[in-house]
Amino acid sequence: MLRIPTGEEIVKGKMTEKLLFNAKVIDYQSKNRKILELKKKVDTYIMMESQSQNPRYSQRKCIKFITQEWGNIGSGTPAIQKLRALANKYNVTEVTNTDTKTLVQYIDGYIQDRKDNNTTRNTAKEFTTMKNRVIKFDAERKQATLLSDINFTWSDAFEKFLRKKNYSSGTIEKTYTILITVLNNLYIRKDENNYNLSDKFRLKGFKRGKKSRNMANPLTFEQFKTLFNHKFNENFLEKTRIRFCLQCSTGLRYSDMHRITPDLIHEDRIIIKPVKTEGYGITAEIDLNPYSRAILSELDFDTRKLKIENASYNRNIKAMFKKMQVDKPDLKYRDDYGSHCARDTFISICVQSGVDFKTILTWTGQRSYAIMDRYISTTNQYKSEQMSKAFER
Repeated sequence: MLRIPTGEEIVKGKMTEKLLFNAKVIDYQSKNRKILELKKKVDTYIMMESQSQNPRYSQRKCIKFITQEWGNIGSGTPAIQKLRALANKYNVTEVTNTDTKTLVQYIDGYIQDRKDNNTTRNTAKEFTTMKNRVIKFDAERKQATLLSDINFTWSDAFEKFLRKKNYSSGTIEKTYTILITVLNNLYIRKDENNYNLSDKFRLKGFKRGKKSRNMANPLTFEQFKTLFNHKFNENFLEKTRIRFCLQCSTGLRYSDMHRITPDLIHEDRIIIKPVKTEGYGITAEIDLNPYSRAILSELDFDTRKLKIENASYNRNIKAMFKKMQVDKPDLKYRDDYGSHCARDTFISICVQSGVDFKTILTWTGQRSYAIMDRYISTTNQYKSEQMSKAFER
């Protein structure tokens, strides 16, 4: 612990031994070393517990391991020997210098690096979700995954575990995609860091699952207009209506819906770099219309007050449409809408109104029709009208 003297104290000759060594400010380097040491012990406890026949993780057992067992095993030896001593006690296969860290620990490090480089919260959450699935996989098979374990046999077992947990083929594909991103990051650094990682994860067949395509689930224009003009007595439903209708009339994703400020409005259009595609330098230029302009005017063109957690927002959307089913039964609102359905609505309305695709891509900040196509669903009436139009004589 160390307190740094002020310039005034030095000038006045008040720099004394007592002043220098009075503990007022934390020595952060020392604190960080203690935190890392504690983390290493906790990680070792988790790895050892996962090897037991019936792993049961608890704070009490972890504290006991750290305060009693860690200090008594391999005392006075280097860290690697201490870990080997622990492994021997718990009948765990001995590990080598390059394999002391588990895959989960490497994933943790990767996530922290992404956070340090200002990755979005949602992206970090996706990597954390993947990590948690690996943790559960290791716990079920009672064996911590090391980099040297990553091969086709490991992939077979991991896929079997995910299917046993009833994850969809699309979720499995996404889990593997995110995992391979981490493995690629490690692989290109394997020589300088002496990582025991083969390139088998890059071979065809290692990745499992199949990328799913969610069907578009938009409101019709009549459903949108009715919702826009509806008023709810409940404050949370009214705010949800405003959020959802703003998305429907602009095509903004949930992650951008609460980022609009007056300085992003230029010549009656929103100019914004979407969070999801920020790494590609894409800008969305969204011309305002009577609906979006009316909503933004009420908000003084500042949507930051609309910020809400995505999970809460989706719950409120479901509650809002359950109410609409009661209030407007003839319009046949569904009860499975989510925040992404507002973007489906915007694009589908634009397509059915005859807006050219290039303009829609500019508004939505998308790069290709193939991506935009996922959001389009046309009504049977529209398709019938288009057929009549094509064969008019």
